[in-house]
Amino acid sequence: MRPLHLDLKGIIPSGKKFLKWLNWFRTRGFDALVLEYDCRVPWEVWKGAGSPLLTKNAVKRLVGYAERLGFEVIPLIQIHGHLEWILKNRRYGFLRENGNLNELCPCHAESFTRMSQWIDEVAELHPHAEKIHLGGDETWHLGSCPRCGKAMENDPAQRGRMGLFLDHAAALCRYAWEEKHLRPMLWDDMFCSAASLPSPAAFPEETVFVHWKYGGEVTDRLDLIRAAGFEVWGASAIRCAWRGHHWKALNPIGERLENIANWEKTGLPVLHTTWGRPNNLWNLYGPWEALIPEFTAAGSPEKWSVHPWRSFARRLDAALLHDKREALKTLADEALSLPGADAVEEEAKNWFHLGIRYELLHQESLDLLQTRRCLSVLNRYGCRDRTRTADYDALSRECRRKTELWARDLLDFWRRNELSDAAEYLDTRLAGIYGCVARKNPERSGFSSAE
Repeated sequence: MRPLHLDLKGIIPSGKKFLKWLNWFRTRGFDALVLEYDCRVPWEVWKGAGSPLLTKNAVKRLVGYAERLGFEVIPLIQIHGHLEWILKNRRYGFLRENGNLNELCPCHAESFTRMSQWIDEVAELHPHAEKIHLGGDETWHLGSCPRCGKAMENDPAQRGRMGLFLDHAAALCRYAWEEKHLRPMLWDDMFCSAASLPSPAAFPEETVFVHWKYGGEVTDRLDLIRAAGFEVWGASAIRCAWRGHHWKALNPIGERLENIANWEKTGLPVLHTTWGRPNNLWNLYGPWEALIPEFTAAGSPEKWSVHPWRSFARRLDAALLHDKREALKTLADEALSLPGADAVEEEAKNWFHLGIRYELLHQESLDLLQTRRCLSVLNRYGCRDRTRTADYDALSRECRRKTELWARDLLDFWRRNELSDAAEYLDTRLAGIYGCVARKNPERSGFSSAE
């Protein structure tokens, strides 16, 4: 089994383009899809929240098409943490854990009701589903509100913070299995961090725990969750946060490929996660076209082992890591000359070309920023040089010209590939280039329809 996770709170293609991606993912060897819908569907239970791009009819078409291609489709919703897109709204503020926007209070009387209603909605969209992923990771503020504090004090077993998590997660897992006949899945990090095993007496024996580890020794603490006796999957990251992710256009490839390969050695079912942004209060990552090497390595390791882009990916990683500008200039041109096996790879070539150009612009703008600061100090000491100032002004104008050209090319890419969130992505990337102000009304992509 080769499951692929797609985080839809990030940049997504239009419904028509999404179907083409599903075909491509199938050719890469994936046979299951975990779709994390998050804020992208107009949920009845969370009226007024989120940034819907997919109608419920569009979801049904997407799921039906994927199933006809042979995918098992597994919906994913969050039942405890990572709920910023809901809890940042004032109308749902009463559910926050001690005022925190990312986490639900598990002891609030409405928490179970709301979450079970959401499971009902999701199940209705997936009549053929066998599993549902209920998230459950990174609930860092457990037990911090007065209501939860009182619940911990009154817990006869004195289980502390994890008792709150266990009761909330187990109740919803039981609801998914007993009422909707969906095998529940959960991330396992809260159990591993607390060294607290889930009990078969609390969770349905059909529950699947997913051990995500995105770097280093992937089997670290894996034996802890295995000891609980439930089915366990691993989880790699095709993409996750990296240094500078709040402004960079290109994510590291080498460390992702290593993580995927390390999980491949375990022999476990591995869910390959593809994150679209860290959470709804943070920045967007790039489009899926940025991830062709990682998608290929995760779905078909044998295809990646002979893929003609392997050398390019290695050299690009080295140039980005060590800020090798001349190498990046060469790679920007080389990206367009890479062999493309299909339409997806052809567009990915264009993305790498754009991403490298952005990296060079960022480096150039930092040089200009440092130069301007030095000139300002020199001017205070009476060291004015008109020639030097004129040279700086000329370089600044040229950087602005190249930035404007890059922005136009980026928007062309967005329209051609019918991608969401053009304005947000462009503005946040332009913010990383000194002296280049974001356009007041950047063009939006061709993807504005909810279909």
